[in-house]
Amino acid sequence: MVTQSHIENLNTQIRISDVISVLMEQSNLLMDIVNKNQKEVNRLKKQLEQLKTHTDNSTDHIES
Repeated sequence: MVTQSHIENLNTQIRISDVISVLMEQSNLLMDIVNKNQKEVNRLKKQLEQLKTHTDNSTDHIES
């Protein structure tokens, strides 16, 4: 026989599972954002380093 408390327990389990699913989905989205941001940071650092190198080279030629 299924009791009222058993049904309440099952409903609570379903609600908790739903919340876990939403939180996991949000966490995955955040990880995607972090990964994309890190790729962009790396790209920009590389670009900045290339510009610094170019500037250093240009300065070297001017001083000569």
